[in-house]
Amino acid sequence: MEIQTPTFDAKPNWEPLERMVASVHLPDFMHMGRIGTMQLYKHRWTRRYLNIDALSGGCFEYRNGEYSPVDPECAMRYVLEGSRK
Repeated sequence: MEIQTPTFDAKPNWEPLERMVASVHLPDFMHMGRIGTMQLYKHRWTRRYLNIDALSGGCFEYRNGEYSPVDPECAMRYVLEGSRK
């Protein structure tokens, strides 16, 4: 995915996060903007990002200057626990 500058909307799109994360974890995330249809959420405590495409529900990780698809379970584990496995 081509790198772009995040856009910050007046009204954040929480729907992709609500579909993926248990309601108990929702208050732990901040909406940091979007890149195209990908929504950028940051966990308040771990400071790690969960990047979710609003259309497909797919997750992406940012590494070495680019976004790459990643398994949603791996993405959640990384954000909550710090493990990339």
